[in-house]
Amino acid sequence: MMPKKSEKKQTEPSFKHLGVLRKALSQAHTGEIVYKTNGEEEGQIHVTVGDLINDEATAKALKKLLTKSIANCELITERIEEKLESLAPPVVLTRVMNDIHWEAETLEQLKETFSKLPPIDVKMIPLHRYGYSDGLTYLMLYQEALKDEHFTTVKFFNECPFYTSLEQQIKVLVLGYCLGLITPHVATHSAKKEKKGKGKKRMRRTNIASRILDKIRGM
Repeated sequence: MMPKKSEKKQTEPSFKHLGVLRKALSQAHTGEIVYKTNGEEEGQIHVTVGDLINDEATAKALKKLLTKSIANCELITERIEEKLESLAPPVVLTRVMNDIHWEAETLEQLKETFSKLPPIDVKMIPLHRYGYSDGLTYLMLYQEALKDEHFTTVKFFNECPFYTSLEQQIKVLVLGYCLGLITPHVATHSAKKEKKGKGKKRMRRTNIASRILDKIRGM
């Protein structure tokens, strides 16, 4: 018997929790991210002005949020009077991402989700300095976005070198998205007028990124 449409929708994966995490970190909220997995596991992640606590409890909760099938997730903003030992999000998130592994089916679902994004801009931060083990793949993402004003995640998936796995690609996209480093590309009239000047700046930034990539490859 064929499943009803409503039943099919219920089984479709949702990654809205990535948007909740992105909002909490990139918009510098203070409060708590609370979630429940489809297996009825609950978790909480404290956020202080967009920063995360660098402890085992937070790392464990983040890992579960990013790898489990999430039933619901929300950000509860509130004031926290006590001073918490917190760090910038890249420090904590890269630490967690180094140890994350997704099943093949989940990777394909994440690929499909990210493929729906419009053309993107990518901001550069030195993820390798935060201890991320694959800063090279993020640099490739950044470099390709600099070269193409209409760069999309689909192009990233299709044009990555053969030695870069899908999981490596997904990891840098999740990192960049949740940290607010990946944003929709917006073309304006003023930008068109300055296209020539920006093209030169873009070329300089591309050359710098290329030198960084060459330096890392030579390590």
